[in-house]
This record gives sequence, C-alpha cells and structure tokens, in this order.
Amino acid sequence: MPSSHDGQPMRSCLRAASSRHKKQRVDKRGGKSMKAIIASCLSLACLAAAAPTTAEAQYSGAPRTFLFNPALDVCIRDTAKFKKAPPYVIGFANAGLGDSWRVVGLHSLEKAAHDHADVVKKLLITDAGHDDAKQVADIQDLVSRGVDLLIVSANTSQALDPAVTQVTERGIPVVMVDRRVDSDNFVTFVTASDAMMGRLFAQWIVEKLNGKGNVIILGGQAGSSPNENRVKPAMQVFGAYPGIKILDTVYSDWSPVKGKQVMQAMIAKHGHNINAVFAPHGLQVPGAIEAFLEAGWKGNEIPPITSADMNGPMKMAIKYKFPLLDIDYPPAMMGVALDVALKVLAGASVPCVYTINSNIVLTHGDETPSIPHPDMYVEKHVVPDGPDDMLVSGGMGPDYNPSTFKIDFPH
Repeated sequence: MPSSHDGQPMRSCLRAASSRHKKQRVDKRGGKSMKAIIASCLSLACLAAAAPTTAEAQYSGAPRTFLFNPALDVCIRDTAKFKKAPPYVIGFANAGLGDSWRVVGLHSLEKAAHDHADVVKKLLITDAGHDDAKQVADIQDLVSRGVDLLIVSANTSQALDPAVTQVTERGIPVVMVDRRVDSDNFVTFVTASDAMMGRLFAQWIVEKLNGKGNVIILGGQAGSSPNENRVKPAMQVFGAYPGIKILDTVYSDWSPVKGKQVMQAMIAKHGHNINAVFAPHGLQVPGAIEAFLEAGWKGNEIPPITSADMNGPMKMAIKYKFPLLDIDYPPAMMGVALDVALKVLAGASVPCVYTINSNIVLTHGDETPSIPHPDMYVEKHVVPDGPDDMLVSGGMGPDYNPSTFKIDFPH
C-alpha cells in the first residue's frame, strides 16, 4: 500500500549489538571469548545511527535482548575468509514491496548504498512480488551477475532455504534481513527481536486479562519468519496460562484492508467474547480497529491490541481510549544490513544474529507487572497530523517522504 510522510519526523533508535535468535545454533568454529564478543558488539554498534526524535524517554541503550541474554556465550561469526578489497558488487533479493514497511526499508538500503558509494560499485536489487519461485530465480540471477555478497529478505522461510543454502555453499556470503530462512546457512541475520516482541505482546495481554480471557491471533503473512517467529513464542506464553483461550488465528497478509475483513468475520463469529487481539505487527491493525468501530463497539470496548511501527493505531488509541502496546520493528534495518555486509567483506567478525533496538510504547494506564514503565507513552511517539500508514520508526530523517524519495546510488 502507498505511504506518505508530509515531512514529519521518522523516529528510530538503532544502536546495534547481538542476541541469540531462538533458532540460532552456535557455530563452534566461529566461537570467541566473551571479551572478544563484547568488543565485536560494541564495534558493530557504531553502524546504527539514531534519527531525530521528540520522544523524551526513547530507549537508546544496547538492545535488551543482548544485555538480558542469560547465555554465557553468544554466537559470533568469523568472516576472515570473505575478506576482499573494494569496490563491491552487492545483490539484494527482496521478497517484495507489498506494504509501506518494505518501501521504507528499501529506501533505507538505497540510502546506505549512496552513503558508501566509495566502496559499493553496484547494488543490484530484485523484487520477487512476494512469490517464492520468483525470488529463487532472482537469487540465481544475482549470483550469475557476479555479486560479492548477497542480502536476502526471504518471502517465506522454508521455500527460500534451499536457494540461500546453495549460495552459501558456493562460498558467497549471505546476509539475511528482516526475514530469515529456516536453516542457519548464512553469515548473519539483521533483525529486531521477533521472539522478544512475541513474548512481550503475549505477556502484556495475559496480564491485562488477569490470566483469563479469549484472544484472536491477527497474523500477517503465513509462513513468513516475522509472523511465525513472533506467534510461536507468544503461543508458548499463552500456553502457560490455562485461562487463556485462542479463539481463532487469521491472516491479513500485512494489509489493513484484509485485516479489516478478517476481523469483521471474527466479530461476526465471536462478538464480545473477544477479549484481546494479538497482532505481530501494526500494518493490519488500523483495519482491525475500524472493524470494531463499524460493528458498533464503543472506543473503550475495543479490547487490548498489539501493534508495531504504525502511526494509525496510536492515533486511534488516543482518540478512542483503548489499550495498545506498540513495540517497534524499524525498517531502517535494511540500511543497517548493507553496513553489516561491508563489515563481512572487510573480514570483521559479526554476530550470528545482529539485533537492533526496539522501543516499547504504551497507552497511559495500561502498565502491567511485566511492562511497568514503557520507554515512552503513545503521545510521545505518535505524529498527530501524520497519515495512518506512516511508519514512525522509519529512521530516514525529518525530511523523508516515501512518495517522492529518490537518491542516486550505484546500480
């Protein structure tokens, strides 16, 4: 769907470090001491820049998923074998541009290539249109064009795994971003913590319902790693509370239009038995809220709902006074992926999972034992006169407008 910005600030804080992905296995050959790991993480933190923000309490420290990781060791990848002199030809096999998040992410990548034009000879970009077979063909085409490194955002994690594995086996380094594949056959995965988002969303819902109530899972794209890797940890949390019942799981394909349609069906089926809505991102949430309102629910009757990145749900929560938890998943991670790719080609060690920051944003009065103090309240994160589909965590600076953005980058 289209997105506009109208010159409003796009807010993000992206200070990098590392965390273990829930599916990541330690590569013993790449293992290092904790001192080396911390040094590597601190070095990599310099890659992620904070965008202007008016939020007074925005979290700007190292990712909490790294700091609170109970493991004594984390996975660090030795990339010395990939070291080569610039300039580089880098390929990006994109799943598609099916929503505003991915448009902003692509612009972030293009800007990073522009900023590193001294070492990036070409950035070759393909768009699979969210078709697995097309993306497999795109990957093969990029390899045939002689890329030094391949960045991949997988349409679905299982279908793209063999293609990514084949590239890795040919000795070409692969950096995954936003969407990974099932195996660990890549150098690093640049992401915000899907597992953390899923668990916090679910725990907040449980605590808002006092451990008893009915939940709708309003998913994104079935089979995509952001959806699966947030819903699965959430289900583990819900499963620990016998009083929590999952009424239905529906999919929106990250679309507010489809989100509205499937939520209308859920309201018709379950009515006021719906006590909370778990959404793994905010793209579909405005449509779901519209479905409640058009069904005659008063604002304060709308159940607790989760979201990420999007301006619309926060505007609606303020206007209609319903509980909302937002945990950002910044699209600027795509630009960070190119920065990390350059680290790999320079032979620098990188975390197996490169995690950027996520801000925790909440409506007033909806604190719970697990989220007693958010990083900020919605009033500090929302852009009141911005469009509903604006990404407040875009990280592209105050003058960015996705509908008019153009930048000269090597391609």
